Amino acid sequence: MKTKASILVCVTGQRDCDRLIRTGKKLAEEKSIPLQVLCVQPASAGYDASCEELEYLRQTARDASAEMTVYFNDEAPIIAASFAKQIHAVHIVTGMAGTPSNGFIEMVHRLVPKIPISMVAKDETVYHICPEEGETAAPAVTAPV
Repeated sequence: MKTKASILVCVTGQRDCDRLIRTGKKLAEEKSIPLQVLCVQPASAGYDASCEELEYLRQTARDASAEMTVYFNDEAPIIAASFAKQIHAVHIVTGMAGTPSNGFIEMVHRLVPKIPISMVAKDETVYHICPEEGETAAPAVTAPV
């Protein structure tokens, strides 16, 4: 039995992550594959995580015909990479790394180097990490044309 591929969108608990879901939906529609949304909240946040923002993102995911999964864990990159493997993700969508970077994107790329990653800036510009076949060095990072 062949497992169906999917697009993975990694969101935080911030309301403006809806732009990531919209970008992921476009990719999923282009490839005619399902969309999955993942939110990894720090375990230390526990129930202090903003329920209102998470509910908004869950509804945004539902409107995009996606399922949203929430984990409480302090190792977000490991959870995201494991989840990507579990759902057979062929592309990952995230936000842009802030300054200073928390290393999320870099770590996910190290853990699943063959999966392209699209990073969506606040202005909705999309940047890509596109691994090349057999790549072992740093990935090519491209901006939109």
